Amino acid sequence: MIRGKVLSVRWWLTISLWFFLPAACQTTPLEIEIENQSSLPICEVYISPQHQADFGENQLPEGEMISGGARRSFTLEAGEYDLLIRTCSEETVYSEAKINQNRQILIGGEGKFPFRVTNQTGHEICYLYITQTEEWGEDHLGKVESILPGSVRLFFLAPAFYHARALDCNENVLGEIRNVNLVDSFDWVISP
Repeated sequence: MIRGKVLSVRWWLTISLWFFLPAACQTTPLEIEIENQSSLPICEVYISPQHQADFGENQLPEGEMISGGARRSFTLEAGEYDLLIRTCSEETVYSEAKINQNRQILIGGEGKFPFRVTNQTGHEICYLYITQTEEWGEDHLGKVESILPGSVRLFFLAPAFYHARALDCNENVLGEIRNVNLVDSFDWVISP
């Protein structure tokens, strides 16, 4: 009688492990949804594993774009990813590092205006601060990107007064502006 109970317990454990262990080991996919609420079409979406040195291939097939008012989802294996989004004019509009959970990303939005930063110096901009206060706060390039000479980075911001500061990779100030009243699109050209 005891032997029968031991066998039935072993049988139940074996069957349970066979059914439930694979389900427990499976990981839930990660989904990144990009919603474009700007008037600028998005032609480049780079999603790379966080440990990878570069962004790899554009995730949008050639000729495909995310138009204003449209959205697009990308389903990935569970993991940690870096993300870079650019317009069809090769202006970066979003970057983020270490994404490890589902994310919905909004580009533009009602009541937000473009704040365009153009690097015309001979130096790479590695740190960019945009703030409404006297404190510089977090770097807006997010440790994912930089603005190379001749490149443009675009931010969508709510109307307000802003201060901005751009630094090279050695943390030397390349440009600084104060009290920009953002009530429409604004272009900041940083030159020597």
